[in-house]
Amino acid sequence: MEPVVGSSSAEPMPGCSWEQPQPSGSSTEEQCIRFSEERGLLPTEKMCTYHKKPMTLSNKGQVGQFRCRKGKCRNKSYSRAAGTWFKNARLPLPFMFQIMYMFSVDYTYEAVRRETSDMREEVLSQATIADWFNYCREAIIVYQMEHEESREKIGGPGKIFQIEETKFERRKYSRDGSDDLRLEVCPDNQRNADVLVQLIKKHVREGSTIHTDFWKAYDCLPEHGYIHKEVNHSDPINKFVAPDGVHTQRIESHWRVMKRLFSKDNYKSNFTEWLIEHIWRINNRINHRDQFEELLKCIVYVYKIDFL
Repeated sequence: MEPVVGSSSAEPMPGCSWEQPQPSGSSTEEQCIRFSEERGLLPTEKMCTYHKKPMTLSNKGQVGQFRCRKGKCRNKSYSRAAGTWFKNARLPLPFMFQIMYMFSVDYTYEAVRRETSDMREEVLSQATIADWFNYCREAIIVYQMEHEESREKIGGPGKIFQIEETKFERRKYSRDGSDDLRLEVCPDNQRNADVLVQLIKKHVREGSTIHTDFWKAYDCLPEHGYIHKEVNHSDPINKFVAPDGVHTQRIESHWRVMKRLFSKDNYKSNFTEWLIEHIWRINNRINHRDQFEELLKCIVYVYKIDFL
């Protein structure tokens, strides 16, 4: 994970408007399969590793089977779901996609049960919904973590960023943000200059203007090529905005939401995973991205199609 970083001049975070495409809960299995092929969730061909020839595709099973018709391979078949997002699927495909969509737009378990109960006689159990939500979350986490190191630095001369640290239970986090929200876990819960400056240098280009509180670890930022301005949270008159207008209110608002959610839902054992997912959702909204399309992107990346 990484520090929360973003321009303080960003527009307020919009809601994500998204019209649900096919497939949906009312789609057919065939529509779902066609959609999966088009989006790279299912392979459309597979080579026989023995004969080095394309195998034929039958419609047996939920998503089909590959079979080689030659020689000693004649009686062997391979599920098209093997190694894909559908490898452990037990639900009809339309309901799988419906749950994926509902996860992407942040439905609660109870809301999923209500919505899907209108489309099938048997109500989905909370355990089933939780399993599929976890599958979606795992794909997001793998995608986010593996793309983390390749992210470019942000900012530069004329750009303003807000940075703060926050503490959840016994874990401290460096925070800042808004156009490009980033989060970084401070190693060993340390928030001294050596730790915080390295995290800032990892993400923010020199020449950027950085707004922080009066934490002494930030005093050396000018020595590293940054313009540093401070707001005193201990000021009894206005602890949020300095006389010259410097503030960290935008990033504080992001973290108030996170802390409130953390307190309400009592995330502890999977705190890191939850935080990565939450940052993913915020960045999608800030950048006007379709949540469902972004989820598909994560799944396609994690479950790469093997044609051999």
